[in-house]
Formats: sequence, structure tokens, C-alpha cells
Amino acid sequence: MKEKRFLILPGCDDSNRGDQALIWETVELARTAGHIGKYYMLADKNNSIQSQKKDIDNVEPILPHPSEHFNDNANTQYSLFLKLKWAIVAIIDLLVAEPLVHPKLRNLFLPFYSSKIKKQLTFFQNSSAAFVKGGGFLHSYGEITDIYKIYFFLYHIRLALSYDIKVYVLPNSFGPFEAPFVSKMIKSVLRKCECVMAREGISKEILNKECGIQAHKYQDIAFYLKKDLSFDVENYLIKRDIPINVKPCVGITMRPYRFEGMSDGKMRYQQYIKALAECTVWLSNNGYFPILIEHVHSTLEHENDLSCVEKVVEVIGDTCEYRVFSDHTLDCEQLKSVYGCLSYLIGTRFHSVIFSLAQSVPCIAITYGGNKGTGIMQDMGLEKYSVSISDVSGEVLIRKFKMLVNEKDEIVKKINDKLIDAEREKLEIIELLRR
Repeated sequence: MKEKRFLILPGCDDSNRGDQALIWETVELARTAGHIGKYYMLADKNNSIQSQKKDIDNVEPILPHPSEHFNDNANTQYSLFLKLKWAIVAIIDLLVAEPLVHPKLRNLFLPFYSSKIKKQLTFFQNSSAAFVKGGGFLHSYGEITDIYKIYFFLYHIRLALSYDIKVYVLPNSFGPFEAPFVSKMIKSVLRKCECVMAREGISKEILNKECGIQAHKYQDIAFYLKKDLSFDVENYLIKRDIPINVKPCVGITMRPYRFEGMSDGKMRYQQYIKALAECTVWLSNNGYFPILIEHVHSTLEHENDLSCVEKVVEVIGDTCEYRVFSDHTLDCEQLKSVYGCLSYLIGTRFHSVIFSLAQSVPCIAITYGGNKGTGIMQDMGLEKYSVSISDVSGEVLIRKFKMLVNEKDEIVKKINDKLIDAEREKLEIIELLRR
């Protein structure tokens, strides 16, 4: 009997350890629910080596990310020139990729496609099911590029559905949907899926109100990620001169950000950098040890956390003691162990917050990119420990951190109560996937 195939959508790779955790947990949940077979993630082979060790193979996306069409990766702002390039890509994609999601057109034009695309299509044609990993990728702020962005993220889901493959959407964040046609595009795809799960109440409400989709609400599945017990994390950190047993260590994650839909994005990004620098200096001068953590590494500057870390370091200079933490060899399970050694976290990368919360580490969340940060912190009863990336300042971060320290016992209790709920929800997700 031929081994069954299963797809993990949309495209991502091992460089983002949050996405990696979602892929690994998606496979774990699906296998536990009885979907036994070979799993494939949409990714380049060179960027999925760690996942391959988990018996998750790769298949290259049929519709590549627009950035792959250009050599310039220093795209931290949506310039007019970048938008024009995206428009050209969108037109080409519409002509080349769109016929493949319509069975009649696909049969008509398939002989004219390359052997590579034909081979990639067989992965979809021969798959038993597709699982949309958790996360938060379906949101828009009214930018003209948003329509194409949503088209891009929905494309491989539509392709799977066009082959009558069952698609299961695991806990995601959805919204806002401020660009024209976006809610209709999302509704047309999600209503055809076997089940749709939202990972916080705001997203569930938006799906119902704007798309007419009834979603199940469960916590982010990265809460279930296990640590690598063979990884001696304490010794590892001590060798890197991180004083985990001497001072309370505070992790800080950050990222480059474009401030979509805002005309003063460059100024707001500089404010964000300044806020992180001021907070780092204050922590160091008040008995804490700040660790600036690279959570995501990427060749794209707007996704490369280290480019943001370097800007913060420039502002800090030699005014305080801190460490920059960067190790691309660590997988998500090992990186989670690192977060577990912290006393506190101030996190922009939201899966750094989830990795920490999952180990009862009190967190401040700097929220961005849709409803994920705000919604999850709100559902955990921790909303006052979050701040929008658009409103962040050093003063706000320091004030919230003082609250975090003073109310640590209460916060840990809230976290632990939610972790108990997460274990119950895990069983419900497995049963939903089994049905």
C-alpha cells in the first residue's frame, strides 16, 4: 500500500523558529489524530534541513514569494518603486499561476508548463489532506499591496482545494481586513475548508462578523512544543557568558518593521529602536541582565532580527552591560529551552512570548501584524502587559516592566491556569482533526 502524503501550508522555513514550531506541532497533532504518512512543508530544501531531521520533507512552492524575483533584499520600507515591482510580479503571477487552481484551465494549459511545475503539482494531486499551520498571516491595513499579499497566502490553499483535498485550518489569527475585497477573498477559501480554528477571541469574532465563518477557538499550538531534554541549556548559556544564575536575565526580541498603512513609518521605526535601547539601558542599570535575542534570521532585511538588534546596539553604545544572542544552529525546541532560563521577556516576535509563557516566564508583548499579540494576551488576562509597536516608548516599557515585576506571582498563576486549559484544548483539536 502506497504511503499517504500530507501537505503543510502556507510556505515557510526553518529560519523562523516560531513558524518551525507551528509546523512541527501541526504534524504531531495530525499524526496523533490518525493522519499517518509522509509530511511535506512548502519550503526550499536548503532552508528546511532541521525539519527534515524530524521526517518532514519539503516541496518547493509553485507560487514563490515576490522577493525571490529580485536581488535587493534591503526592503525595510514599501517604497513606490517596490510597489511597482510587486505590481509587475502580481500581473505575471496572475497569468502563470492562476490557471492552475481552476481544473478545466489546468487540464487545458498544463502541457505548456515546465516539468518542474508539473512535478510540484503531483504533490498536491496525490496528497490525502493539507493542514494550514497555526500563525497569523491573513490581515491587511488598507495598503494597495495587501490584495496581492492575501492572494499570495491563499494561493496554495486554493490549489489544494482545487484537487478536492481536505484542508484543515489550525489555530490562526485573522484580521483586520481593511483592504478592498480581502474579506471576500478569505471567505471564499475558508468556507471550503473542513474546519477553521482561531487562536484568540478577536479573530473568531472578526471571522464570524466579516466573513460569516464559524471558527473554533483554541490557543496557539506552539504552547504544546516540547523542549529538547538532551540540550544542556544552562551550561550552554554559561559558556556564552550569560549569567543566568547570577542576575535576573531579561530577554528582548525585536524585528524590523514597515508600519504598513502609516505615512510616518520611518519615524515610528526610529522611535521603536530608541524605546528598546532606553529600556535595555534601564534594565542593566537596575540590577537586570538584558539579552538581545535574534529570534528570526533571514536574508530579507525586513525579516532579519539581527539588523534591528544592530540598530539598537548603535544607540546603546557602551553605556551598559548586555549580550546579543544569535545562534542559527538551534532549532525551536532548543530555543524554547533558552527562553525558559529567563526571568522575564520583552518580546516583539510573538512566538518568543509564547515560548516564554509556556514555561511560566512573565512577558511584555510588543504587538504588531494583526490581532495575534493583542488577542492572545487579552485571552490570557494579560492585556495590560502588552503595547502596540506604534505606541511604544522607553517610558512605557519601563513602567510596564515594573508592573510585571511587582505582580509576578499573580501573572504566573494566570499563565499556569491557561496552560491547563491548553492541554484540554489540545485533546479537542486532535478530536476535531480525527473527525
